[in-house]
Amino acid sequence: MSDICLNHIENYWKTKTRTSNKLFEENQFKKAIIGYKNALYRSEVLNNYPSNCKDLKIPFSQIYLISCTNLINTYEALGNLLEAENMLKRKILFILHFKNSKNTDKTILQSELRRAALAYLNFTEQQGHSEDKQKHLYKTLKSHITS
Repeated sequence: MSDICLNHIENYWKTKTRTSNKLFEENQFKKAIIGYKNALYRSEVLNNYPSNCKDLKIPFSQIYLISCTNLINTYEALGNLLEAENMLKRKILFILHFKNSKNTDKTILQSELRRAALAYLNFTEQQGHSEDKQKHLYKTLKSHITS
């Protein structure tokens, strides 16, 4: 993909995210979620071109993580806890997938993994079904960290 296209996608992501942030602040969560999903899609496209993005200084992994966080917060605000939990898991799996990539900042990913794992643990505790899900998370983290 050309540099121009990747820069355009990043700028489109920024626009969608800013617009959706305003909608979220106005408690228009259903409208915000549409824009956040659109932004997530753009972040996924950027993640298909990690070396190009790195050369262009597009923070593709951070863009994806921000998109996930925005969706998590919006799903929680809407009371859609299943989707919020799915996005929390998706965020963790993304970080684990990119942990050994030469195109990502390992320090940032390590910090984000800690934050995402804690967010998931807190979420499951608040929902009252933490023990089994926490054990599963520990097994997943252990298998990826030791591999």
